[in-house]
Amino acid sequence: MDASPHEVPPPEAEGAPPAGADHAAGGVEAESDEKPAGAGIGVLFRLRPYDTSTDRGRALERYRRATLITATGFLARALTAAASVISLPLTMGYLGKERYGMWAAISALLTWAVLADFGVARGLQNHLSEAYGKNDPQAASEYMSTAFYTLLFISLGLGVVFGVGLFAVPWHRVLNVDDPKLVAELRPTLAAVVFIFLAGFPLNVVGQAYAAYQRAHVANLFSIGGSVVSLGLLVIVIKLKLGLPWLILATGGFGVSMTVVNLAYIAHDMPWLWPRYAHASKATLRTLMKISGPMLLIQLGGMLISEVQILIIAQTLGVSLVADYTIFLRVFSVPVLIVAMIEAPYPAMYRESYARGDVDWCKTAFRRLQRIKLGLSTLGLLVLLLLGDLAARLLSGATVRFGLEVWAAAGAMLIVGNWNGGYTHLFMSVDRLWTLVVTMALNAFVTFPLTYYFAKSYGIFGVITATTAFSLFITAWLMPVLARDLFRAAPPATIEPARG
Repeated sequence: MDASPHEVPPPEAEGAPPAGADHAAGGVEAESDEKPAGAGIGVLFRLRPYDTSTDRGRALERYRRATLITATGFLARALTAAASVISLPLTMGYLGKERYGMWAAISALLTWAVLADFGVARGLQNHLSEAYGKNDPQAASEYMSTAFYTLLFISLGLGVVFGVGLFAVPWHRVLNVDDPKLVAELRPTLAAVVFIFLAGFPLNVVGQAYAAYQRAHVANLFSIGGSVVSLGLLVIVIKLKLGLPWLILATGGFGVSMTVVNLAYIAHDMPWLWPRYAHASKATLRTLMKISGPMLLIQLGGMLISEVQILIIAQTLGVSLVADYTIFLRVFSVPVLIVAMIEAPYPAMYRESYARGDVDWCKTAFRRLQRIKLGLSTLGLLVLLLLGDLAARLLSGATVRFGLEVWAAAGAMLIVGNWNGGYTHLFMSVDRLWTLVVTMALNAFVTFPLTYYFAKSYGIFGVITATTAFSLFITAWLMPVLARDLFRAAPPATIEPARG
């Protein structure tokens, strides 16, 4: 399976699909091609929602929301990046390299702790999207409540484990901290990082609720405000000359508080989304785990492939080439991230449209998005060829240069990743998860030996080639074949259309 699944933007015309879209006879697609009164860019960029009681209204409303989500997402990402550019030198200058490095090392220890939710949060999105499509607030309440309290109990359990480990483990040896001042600050810093992580752990359901109900643009607006306030809190902590634990609690604690506000805001409009212990049940948890289990395996597989490839590079090429590969990934991640942000609204919309029986809309939107993604990926290839080495030199202090063959291979990986990634999200949306698990396992089985062999002979170019090989020669044609039955006249048997 591909590590960089992406999607594409909503239609660029006046309430109609982009030029070149396949037209079905009648149904959602024919109606959504009509130009509404007052056609123009305001069809997509407008605050007033469309009437979703009709096929055409639902189609336009999905595109409107996708446009708002994408636009606010780019703005939020830009402001977050700007805040990071400002805060990084402030933080490092205030803390010093050693204290900042200690903080980074502690945070890295929690990278794999995100898997402790067993895929519950990501699986929740599918169930909420389906409940939204079926107009079933009771089911949504049961899923939301069960997921929240499951994560809450897991968080409490992890808190006990971390609490014991805080004093039982010699952390100064684990993290190789020798300075007596840093050693004295180590456990309070570790406690602050873990506390913020655990406090936010059950709140992971909030982002899934916004995504499922296609309101992520509201969450993005909160994120924009949060970036500004967090930067202000950082300045205040520095002015007051507080320690590293207080800096973590101030900035991280505000983030947790903003998530609580997010939850209260969406629950104000949709009260059934406020978690209620009485609505949580073991039966609902079993239903969640049917999706969460394979979701966890997919997430674990993606992380494992990336980590093992880093180890292979270190073993075959040396640790210095790991640093070069990290520079490559940072440059490559820019076009990946852009397409991923454009894609973000659509998986939940696929699920919701299937639940309603709007299969024609899903087919049209998916094919259109795939075409636009290929266009964006081709553009990304050209940009990498022209500017890839320039960006690498800027990031590395003019010490790293890869050459056109590496960026050409990266462009091929980008195109194939975006193509296959669209099918990955489609399969996730309709619960064809075990197909993805098997594909992930086969990917690892093929990619690991290829990476070892090609890395020794061709360096980073060989690593990229090995990463792309399975996706290009296997999944690029296999996934479209496996997806052929998803666009039949009726939704899959596992998702019944909404009534009424």
